[in-house]
Formats: sequence, structure tokens, C-alpha cells
Amino acid sequence: MKIAFLLYPTAKVQINEDTSFWLMHELQRRGHSLFHFESKHLLWYRNAPHARLAASKLHPQKGFLPSSFDEKATDLTSLDCIFIRKEPPFDNEYLYALQILEMLRGKVFMVNDPSGIALCNEKLFSLSFSKFIPETLVTSEPVVARKFIEALHGKRVIKPLNDKGGSGIFLTHFGHKNLPSLLDVSTEFGKRKILVQRYVDSVRFGDKRILVLDGKILGVFLRKAPHGDFRANLGLGGTMHKILPSLSDERLVKEMAPVLLRHGLFFAGLDVIGKYLLEANVTSPSGIPELNFLNKTHLEKNVADFIEKRLC
Repeated sequence: MKIAFLLYPTAKVQINEDTSFWLMHELQRRGHSLFHFESKHLLWYRNAPHARLAASKLHPQKGFLPSSFDEKATDLTSLDCIFIRKEPPFDNEYLYALQILEMLRGKVFMVNDPSGIALCNEKLFSLSFSKFIPETLVTSEPVVARKFIEALHGKRVIKPLNDKGGSGIFLTHFGHKNLPSLLDVSTEFGKRKILVQRYVDSVRFGDKRILVLDGKILGVFLRKAPHGDFRANLGLGGTMHKILPSLSDERLVKEMAPVLLRHGLFFAGLDVIGKYLLEANVTSPSGIPELNFLNKTHLEKNVADFIEKRLC
């Protein structure tokens, strides 16, 4: 079968932390024809989405081997599957790519569905499950944000809506001398919406990543923040730890599964602290290399099985 991945640049990928690589490696191992492309290689041509593809070459120790993108664009309706793994920031270029790929609906199986990704912002999607989230405000007005922070006791987190990896996240509280400045910068002086949320102690509870495949828990691991930081992202020095899903994790996934599947979000990564859902990653969920290392598993096989079953 012919399977293409919409990716980020592969030259500097660290394979011990790159989920896309291991998904692609497993599919290649099974004999599928693998390709990849970036959003800049995508175009609409002759009444169909096209892209300049590169034949993917993967080595389990060396990672992505050099490969060049074709000069001639390929009609994407000739593919069997497209796996969308482009990372945030979610900007206009990302949105345009999804809108072009949406034209393949009913012709090519896609993971995740372009319209599902576009609709379900990774920060805002959690608002659909309000009983699982801490007190939250979304606004572009610094004055409104400040009043919300004043009304609630304790610390607050300020997050941008379109970024990843802990970028642009601030921990603050009412009375903090830098709070007005933080709100001005975060909202770009009232031009950009932000999410303000009651802080859930990630240092105490750890930050749990729950990988979900086809509406079911694929695996769970815990991330702990490094000394001197409240963010537990592995890219910022957080550490990973083995853990089993709790009953509250299972209840959360059971409630979210029908909504995820209705939007074609077959592969997702939920970020949970304590009993609270913080984010639902649907653009490029990570965690397979970490789970494989902690549990001596090969979870990319489960994802490859799912794709093959759907295509057959």
C-alpha cells in the first residue's frame, strides 16, 4: 500500500523521541511504500490535491536517511493513506494545508482527519469536557483576564492557543508585579486570544501523557518537571516515569472516545495532571518511543495494525 506522511523537516530528528519515525519504520518493515512531504510541497493542481513527495528511507539506528523531494507533484488520490503529523504552531499555512487535504475526503484514508484537526484546537478542545478541566477563561482582553485571575485564589497558568512543547506558557498569580506585562505580551495587547487556567500542581502530581488509538488507551506515562520549572515537557528537561492508567483516566477516555472518533481523531495524546484534562494533542501526538522504552513494548505495531485493518 502507498502511505504518505505530512511531516516536519526530518534532517535533525532524534529517533529516540520521534513517534513519526517509528510509525513509518514499522510500516516500511511490513513492505508498504512510504513517502513524506511538508506543507510547502502541497498544492492544488488539475482538480486534485498534489504534493512533491520524497520516498522515505528509514534506518533503526541512523534515523531518516537523506532523500530528495520529487520535482513532479503526485496526485494524492493515488495514495491509500495519509498520516498528518505536522507539528504546531497552528498558523495559516497549517490551516491551508488541512483545507487542501480535506478535498481528499472519501478518496484517501487520513489519520487524523483534516477537518477534525482544524476544528479541535489542542487547548480549546478540552473545553468540551468541562467537568474534567480546572476553572478556565479564554479571552484576548488583558482586563478580563486580570479580573478572572483576581477572582480565584492561588496560581494561574497563561497559555497561547497555537503552540506546543510548553512554549509561551507562564505561571503567575494576582498581585504579581509582572502580571499586567505578561497579559499584554501574551495577548499581543488585545489582538490574540489566550487561555487562562487555575494552576494544577504538575510538580506534585506529574504531567501524564495518555496515548489514545481508535478511542482506546494505547499507553500512559508520567512526566515530571525539572528543578526550577513547573513545565514537565521532556523537551524542556522533564523526566519520564512508568505508570498505569487510573480509573479516572479510563473514565475520561471513555467519555472522550465518541467525540474523538466522530471528528476522525483516531490518534491522540491527552495531557492530564491529577484528575484534570489540560490538553488534547491531535496534530502530532508523541509518546511511542517513551512508552516503548519504559514498558519494553513496540506500540507502533498497534498503530500499523489499525491502519492496515482500516485500509483492508
